[in-house]
Amino acid sequence: MKTGCRRLKRKPVYTESSTPPIYLDNSPLPPTPANIKYAMRVAIEIKDKIRTNQFLYAEYFPHSTRAPKIISDSLGEYIDKWFAQLELKPSTLSEYRRNMNNFWKPMLGHLPLKSVMHSDITGALKLGTWKSNRTRNNVLYMLSSVFNLAVADGKISRNPCSTIESAAWQKKNPDPFNLEQTNRIIASMLKHYHEQISNYYEFMFFSGLRTGEGIGLDWSSIDFENQMVIVKQAFVRGEMVDTKTSSERTVKLTSRAMEALKRQKAWTFLDKSGRVFHNPNTNRPWAKEQNIREIYWSPTLSLLGIRYRRPYCTRATYATIGLMSGARPAYMAAQLGHGLDVFYRDYAKWINDQDDDREMIKIEAQINSTTTKLP
Repeated sequence: MKTGCRRLKRKPVYTESSTPPIYLDNSPLPPTPANIKYAMRVAIEIKDKIRTNQFLYAEYFPHSTRAPKIISDSLGEYIDKWFAQLELKPSTLSEYRRNMNNFWKPMLGHLPLKSVMHSDITGALKLGTWKSNRTRNNVLYMLSSVFNLAVADGKISRNPCSTIESAAWQKKNPDPFNLEQTNRIIASMLKHYHEQISNYYEFMFFSGLRTGEGIGLDWSSIDFENQMVIVKQAFVRGEMVDTKTSSERTVKLTSRAMEALKRQKAWTFLDKSGRVFHNPNTNRPWAKEQNIREIYWSPTLSLLGIRYRRPYCTRATYATIGLMSGARPAYMAAQLGHGLDVFYRDYAKWINDQDDDREMIKIEAQINSTTTKLP
């Protein structure tokens, strides 16, 4: 007799007697149409490696109990060893650790150090989702550094990354605001937000400091009598670190930058933190650069109909204002903390334009001094 009960379908259970699942980022891939196509490509790749005697079971099925457990001299072990000997800024270390732990370790970390080949690395790179080719190159550089350590330790004879070419990428040119846009941005901030916001951005536009250097600026670093500031630290990713070049520099301040500082004294000069610029909502130093950008910078550009550029472009604005006023490139490079070669590379367009104008003035002056004017 039928009871009317429906038979429940049991969820298939994976056992070692069945085909092991394919994992990505430590999770088995669900059987979606796209993942099924991906699995078919992996099957073809496995068959090809079996044919050429290059197949390693643990490379494709590291979570299977059949996979040999490699403990010593794995790539993952050497990644950890490489981390341990790095001496970099905390923000840089954090970025390196994130890329290695989220990409290279899940992709290739289980493989024996000696077995990693050129094709393993290029295959992993193709599976990555990169913001740009520059990011892809940086991640490859990190892995290459790990293999360089292994070569130096005598664990392997050559670096498998040495035969992999860097991807082409185009460096972005400086994208400054013009002076009219700069004044509109500052005026709009003063109208719609707390005065500390316009003080901060006016100082940044007319001092040329990096974003982290401005947020991390202390009152003790400012010489009001001589109108200059000693830039010796930066606030990056929640930590106070050395400047990008790891060296102090003295920046001569413009009158606009000085006026912004004088107005700011009323708000934070006596605060025990010693920091110049505070979040007016908390009356504390800024905890993140994203806060001031997302709450004040982006809405202001949108309101004014000005094409979006990141706040770092205040620095390029100061550089181009200086060059267009006739300031020497060497002086501007020192103000910004650039090497002269880097400054010429990044700002060649503005340097050449001003040099051309100045040289033409000299030529015209010589012509007018020796030429008889015709009636």
